[in-house]
Amino acid sequence: METMRAEPVADGQPSLPSADVVSKVLSQNSSNTTFLKNAGIPTSSSKSQSAGEEALPVLHQQVEELKKKTEAAEKVLVRTQRQYVELKKQQDESNVILMKILNLNTPGTSSHP
Repeated sequence: METMRAEPVADGQPSLPSADVVSKVLSQNSSNTTFLKNAGIPTSSSKSQSAGEEALPVLHQQVEELKKKTEAAEKVLVRTQRQYVELKKQQDESNVILMKILNLNTPGTSSHP
Protein backbone atom coordinates (compact mmCIF):
# COMPACT_ATOMS: atom_id res chain seq x y z
CA MET A 1 0.00 0.00 0.00
CA GLU A 2 1.36 3.37 -1.01
CA THR A 3 1.34 5.98 1.68
CA MET A 4 0.84 9.63 0.99
CA ARG A 5 3.19 11.88 2.88
CA ALA A 6 2.77 15.55 3.37
CA GLU A 7 5.41 17.28 1.32
CA PRO A 8 6.64 20.76 2.08
CA VAL A 9 4.94 23.40 -0.03
CA ALA A 10 7.10 26.07 -1.68
CA ASP A 11 6.32 29.66 -0.82
CA GLY A 12 3.54 31.02 -3.02
CA GLN A 13 2.40 27.53 -4.10
CA PRO A 14 -1.09 26.48 -3.03
CA SER A 15 -1.32 23.25 -1.05
CA LEU A 16 -3.30 20.33 -2.44
CA PRO A 17 -6.91 20.56 -1.19
CA SER A 18 -7.77 17.83 1.30
CA ALA A 19 -10.69 16.63 -0.83
CA ASP A 20 -8.24 15.96 -3.67
CA VAL A 21 -5.93 14.02 -1.36
CA VAL A 22 -8.82 11.92 0.01
CA SER A 23 -10.13 11.30 -3.51
CA LYS A 24 -6.71 10.22 -4.74
CA VAL A 25 -6.06 7.88 -1.81
CA LEU A 26 -9.49 6.27 -1.85
CA SER A 27 -9.54 5.79 -5.62
CA GLN A 28 -6.07 4.18 -5.50
CA ASN A 29 -6.90 1.84 -2.63
CA SER A 30 -10.46 0.90 -3.42
CA SER A 31 -12.41 -0.05 -6.50
CA ASN A 32 -15.61 1.03 -4.71
CA THR A 33 -16.00 4.80 -5.05
CA THR A 34 -19.53 5.00 -3.66
CA PHE A 35 -18.29 7.01 -0.68
CA LEU A 36 -16.65 9.57 -2.94
CA LYS A 37 -19.76 9.87 -5.12
CA ASN A 38 -21.99 10.25 -2.07
CA ALA A 39 -19.68 12.89 -0.66
CA GLY A 40 -19.75 14.76 -3.95
CA ILE A 41 -16.03 14.32 -4.52
CA PRO A 42 -15.03 13.63 -8.13
CA THR A 43 -13.06 10.44 -8.61
CA SER A 44 -10.06 10.07 -10.85
CA SER A 45 -10.82 6.47 -11.71
CA SER A 46 -9.55 5.52 -15.13
CA LYS A 47 -12.30 2.89 -15.43
CA SER A 48 -15.15 5.36 -15.67
CA GLN A 49 -15.68 7.40 -18.81
CA SER A 50 -16.54 11.05 -18.70
CA ALA A 51 -19.75 12.26 -20.31
CA GLY A 52 -17.67 13.83 -23.08
CA GLU A 53 -15.97 10.53 -23.89
CA GLU A 54 -19.33 8.75 -23.97
CA ALA A 55 -20.72 11.37 -26.35
CA LEU A 56 -17.84 11.10 -28.84
CA PRO A 57 -19.21 8.13 -30.84
CA VAL A 58 -22.61 9.81 -31.10
CA LEU A 59 -21.06 13.08 -32.24
CA HIS A 60 -18.87 11.23 -34.73
CA GLN A 61 -21.93 9.52 -36.21
CA GLN A 62 -23.77 12.85 -36.46
CA VAL A 63 -20.78 14.44 -38.22
CA GLU A 64 -20.67 11.57 -40.73
CA GLU A 65 -24.41 11.94 -41.41
CA LEU A 66 -23.99 15.70 -41.92
CA LYS A 67 -21.12 15.07 -44.34
CA LYS A 68 -23.32 12.73 -46.39
CA LYS A 69 -26.18 15.25 -46.42
CA THR A 70 -23.80 18.04 -47.41
CA GLU A 71 -22.37 16.00 -50.28
CA ALA A 72 -25.88 15.19 -51.52
CA ALA A 73 -26.90 18.86 -51.27
CA GLU A 74 -23.79 19.93 -53.19
CA LYS A 75 -24.59 17.46 -55.99
CA VAL A 76 -28.12 18.86 -56.23
CA LEU A 77 -26.74 22.40 -56.29
CA VAL A 78 -24.31 21.58 -59.13
CA ARG A 79 -27.11 19.93 -61.13
CA THR A 80 -29.40 22.92 -60.53
CA GLN A 81 -26.68 25.34 -61.65
CA ARG A 82 -26.17 23.35 -64.87
CA GLN A 83 -29.91 23.38 -65.54
CA TYR A 84 -30.03 27.13 -64.92
CA VAL A 85 -27.20 27.76 -67.39
CA GLU A 86 -28.93 25.59 -70.00
CA LEU A 87 -32.29 27.33 -69.49
CA LYS A 88 -30.62 30.74 -69.69
CA LYS A 89 -28.99 29.73 -72.97
CA GLN A 90 -32.34 28.55 -74.34
CA GLN A 91 -34.00 31.78 -73.20
CA ASP A 92 -31.36 33.85 -74.99
CA GLU A 93 -31.86 31.84 -78.18
CA SER A 94 -35.64 32.26 -77.90
CA ASN A 95 -35.24 36.02 -77.47
CA VAL A 96 -33.10 36.25 -80.62
CA ILE A 97 -35.71 34.30 -82.61
CA LEU A 98 -38.53 36.43 -81.18
CA MET A 99 -36.72 39.66 -82.11
CA LYS A 100 -36.26 38.41 -85.69
CA ILE A 101 -39.96 37.55 -85.93
CA LEU A 102 -40.97 40.95 -84.55
CA ASN A 103 -38.68 42.75 -86.98
CA LEU A 104 -40.17 40.82 -89.92
CA ASN A 105 -43.75 41.62 -88.92
CA THR A 106 -43.25 45.31 -88.18
CA PRO A 107 -44.45 47.44 -91.14
CA GLY A 108 -42.09 50.10 -92.41
CA THR A 109 -38.95 48.34 -91.43
CA SER A 110 -36.89 46.34 -93.73
CA SER A 111 -34.48 43.65 -92.87
CA HIS A 112 -32.61 44.44 -96.10
CA PRO A 113 -30.75 47.72 -96.40
